[in-house]
Amino acid sequence: MARGLLEDNHEWRICLEGAIAMQPGRACHQLLAVVLLTDEVTEPHILWDHFKAGLCDDVKHKLHQMTHYQANQEIPEEDVYDYSLWDLNRILVKIGRSLADFPPISLLQQEWGHRIPNPLLQAEQYDVDEMAALVNEQRAVFNPEQAAAFYAILESVTNNQGHLFLFMLLVAVGRHFFATLLLLLLGGEDK
Repeated sequence: MARGLLEDNHEWRICLEGAIAMQPGRACHQLLAVVLLTDEVTEPHILWDHFKAGLCDDVKHKLHQMTHYQANQEIPEEDVYDYSLWDLNRILVKIGRSLADFPPISLLQQEWGHRIPNPLLQAEQYDVDEMAALVNEQRAVFNPEQAAAFYAILESVTNNQGHLFLFMLLVAVGRHFFATLLLLLLGGEDK
């Protein structure tokens, strides 16, 4: 087993060791997907078995965030590895492949997609008054051009005018800030 890992997958072993040392495990799932897609890995199951602990080092935290597990509940190691394989498979499927293309890596035992909370469905849990207060506080820092655009968009949405707006701000953070405040305000008003 070790002979196959060291002789046949040496470059990939070094690559994954470096990545896992610097990045959380789930971030390395994409790298492992790329490695698998090169079709140069002779024994993908050995690579997975050797690195699965590092590839899963932050998965318990992710699983505790999911509604399926309680904060103090011990998560079985099999679930941690299965979720990681599900995540890796999700990445591969986006590229037109799947774990089934890389035998004998274990196949999934559970379907995890339905357990991940949907942030759009959780939006109803926000405090509307708190959102409005945040928007009022933050829009005070708009420059004159931002304020004019903000109120023009707000008027169009509020009065169902259906205008299309294109706004370009020099800084990406400015665009994000501007759009977030609009969405917070309009989300609180059910628009």
